Amino acid sequence: MKFTYIYIIIMLSVPKLVFSESLHYPILNNLVQYAGSVDAYSSMCVQKFQADIAEDELFSMIEELSMNLNLSEKDIFKLRDKYFRITKSTLSQLTQLGLAKSKNLCGNYLKIFERFDEKRKEKLDEILLLIDEN
Repeated sequence: MKFTYIYIIIMLSVPKLVFSESLHYPILNNLVQYAGSVDAYSSMCVQKFQADIAEDELFSMIEELSMNLNLSEKDIFKLRDKYFRITKSTLSQLTQLGLAKSKNLCGNYLKIFERFDEKRKEKLDEILLLIDEN
């Protein structure tokens, strides 16, 4: 009986937002963060990189997974917003570092974005495991 009261008190005191997100949202949130950074770098430093296609493919995948991972429209909107903010911020930082004017500087930052790309791949692997579980 005591456990039930404590549980109810905890449930009432925790913000509703915590329970409204999918349990898998944090994995997707990290994936979007790493993808946004890599895509921003690629759009500035990789010839013929098609940022729109990269974004469309990412969110097409997320939307296809949304049913299996219990993502709401609000979750997807927040992920899109995060992607937009990360790419914008990364592009701004790279521009301040001079990459927009001098593409030969791109190599100086390649290792950083390779690590982001590895993290992105790790998150994709985590998502594949989630799909297999469902």
